[in-house]
Amino acid sequence: MPFLPTHLPALSVYYLSVVLSATIALSQTTLTVPNTIVTAPSTAQFVSTAQGLDAPKVHPVNATTFDWWYFDAVSTDSQESVVIVFYMSTDLGFPFRLPGAAISVDIFVSFADGSLLFYPINSLPGSLGSATVVSEGQGASGVWRNSGFSFDGEDDLSRYTVTIDNPVLGVKGTLVLDSVAPAHYPCDPLGAGANLEVSPHIGWANAIPDANATADFTVSGRKLQFDGYGYHDKNWADQPFAANVHSWYWGHGRLGPYSIVWFDVVGADGNEYISSYAALNGQIIATSCSPGSIRVRPTGRNSQYPPVITSGNPDGFRIDLDLGAAHGGMLSVNVTTKLAVSDVILYTRWIGTMQGSVSGGPVYNGIALYEEFKMSAV
Repeated sequence: MPFLPTHLPALSVYYLSVVLSATIALSQTTLTVPNTIVTAPSTAQFVSTAQGLDAPKVHPVNATTFDWWYFDAVSTDSQESVVIVFYMSTDLGFPFRLPGAAISVDIFVSFADGSLLFYPINSLPGSLGSATVVSEGQGASGVWRNSGFSFDGEDDLSRYTVTIDNPVLGVKGTLVLDSVAPAHYPCDPLGAGANLEVSPHIGWANAIPDANATADFTVSGRKLQFDGYGYHDKNWADQPFAANVHSWYWGHGRLGPYSIVWFDVVGADGNEYISSYAALNGQIIATSCSPGSIRVRPTGRNSQYPPVITSGNPDGFRIDLDLGAAHGGMLSVNVTTKLAVSDVILYTRWIGTMQGSVSGGPVYNGIALYEEFKMSAV
C-alpha cells in the first residue's frame, strides 16, 4: 500500500476518500476470447459478488459450456420486434448454435407486415473472430470482432446501446435501452452473496428487466424503426444446456404501471424451478424463487404441462405472480399470443398482449415477449 501522510487537511482527506471510493466502485476487467473450441476444464460463477452483474461468468468457455448476452425490444403496438444475442458457445454447449464456432451472434427481426428475418452469424476463426467483453461496475460492453456487432453498457445498468454495422448482411443501426426497472438475480435484488442459478447449472442475471427502447435499423434494405419496450439479460452454464433443461418458460412485459419477468424451468431431475419479478413505478416489489411466488402455465390449445417435444404451441399463458400483502396480493395475467417470431420445434419465441389485475382490481393491458424450450421426448 502506498504511503499516505497522517496529517492532511480535512478537505484533502474528503477528496482522497472520494477518489479511492470511486476507484473501488468502478474496477474494470477485460476478457478476450478467441473463436477457438476449447477442451480445458471450465468453472462457472453461481454466487454474486458486489460488482459484475453483467460480466462473463464462465472461465474458460469450453466445448460444452456457454455464456451469452441477450437483448430484445418490441414496439408499443406489438407489430415489430428485434432480438440480438451475443454468444460464447459451441453447438455442444447450446444446441441452437451453428457448428464449427465458439463465438457467434444472432439477430431476429419481425416487421409490421408479419415478415420475419433471422441471421445466425459465426465469427471468423481464431483471434480474427474473437469476442472482447469489458466489465465495469455492474455493467459490461462487448465487441464481437469482424462481425459488426457490439454492445455498450453503463456501469450502473441505466442504459445499453447495441450497435450493428454489417455490410455483408445489409444490417446497420442501433438499439437503445433506457432502464425503468432495477436489476435482479433469480431470487434476489442486486447485491453480493445471491444465488445465480435459476435451475441446476443454469445461471441468470437480469441487468434490465424493463426499458424504454428505441430501435433504428436498416435490415436488407428495409427500415425497422420503432419505440417500445426493451429488455437485457444474460445466461450461462457449466454443462450443456440440453443435459439440464427439459422445458423452459421465460418472458417479460410491461403491464400498465408494472414491469414483470417470469421463469419456469423443469430440470433434468424432473423438478420445477421458478423465478418471479415485478417492479412498480421503478421499484422492485417482488423477486423470489419461493414456492407459490409464481405460477406459469400454458392456456388454450396444446396446454400440456410440462411440454414435451411433440407438444404443439399453446395459445397463450396464465401467470399468477404473488406481490405480497403490502402490494395487493396476487397479480393475475393472461398472455395471448399474436405472432411467433421464431419457431423451430424445440424452441418458440412469441410476441403477445397481456391483460391482468391485482386481486380483482383495475384491469391493465400490456405487451410481452416470451419463449418456450421443450427438450424432452417424455
